Amino acid sequence: LRRNGAFRALFIALLVSYCGDWFATVSLLGKVGDLTDDSAVATAAVLACQFVPTLVLAPLAGPLADRMDRRTIMIVVSLLQAVAALGYLSLGPGRVWVAYVATVSIASLATFFGPAAQAAVPNLVEPEDLALANSIMGGTWGAMLAVGAGLGGLFAVAFGRNAAFTADSLSFVAAAVGIATIRRPT
Repeated sequence: LRRNGAFRALFIALLVSYCGDWFATVSLLGKVGDLTDDSAVATAAVLACQFVPTLVLAPLAGPLADRMDRRTIMIVVSLLQAVAALGYLSLGPGRVWVAYVATVSIASLATFFGPAAQAAVPNLVEPEDLALANSIMGGTWGAMLAVGAGLGGLFAVAFGRNAAFTADSLSFVAAAVGIATIRRPT
C-alpha cells in the first residue's frame, strides 16, 4: 500500500464504497422498520434484496470483467450506485418499495464491481506482492461490515438517516473518483 499508488487507490476506493454501504444499511433497516411498524418481514426483505442479486448475477460478472475494461466497469458501476442510493432519500409512508428497488439496484451493480476490482489486482501489483494484495482485498468486505455498520449507526444518530443515505451516495462518487486516478492498465 505504501509503495504502490495504483493499488492503494483501488483499495481506498473499495474501503470508502463498502463503508458507505454499511452506513446506509443501518439507517435503511431502521427506516423500513419505522415505516412498517417494525415488520420483521419488511426488514428481512431489505437484507434479501442485498444478497439475492449476487446469487443471480455472479455468473455474468466474471466474464464481463474479463471482456471489458475493468476501470470503466468500476467507475460506471460506482456512479450508477450513487444515483440508486439517492432513492433512499424518497422513502416515506407508502413508499417502502423504493427501499427494495434501490437496494436491488445497488446490490446488482456491486456484483459487477467486485470481480472487476479483484481481476484488476494482478495488473496493479508486482507478482511478489500478489498474494498479500489479494489477502488485503479479500478481507475488506468483512472488515468494513463491522467498521462501516458501527460508524453508520453513530453517524445516523448524530446527523440523521438522510445524512447517512447521502453519505452512501457520496461514497460511491468518491470511489469512482479514486478509481479514475488509476493510470496503470487494469
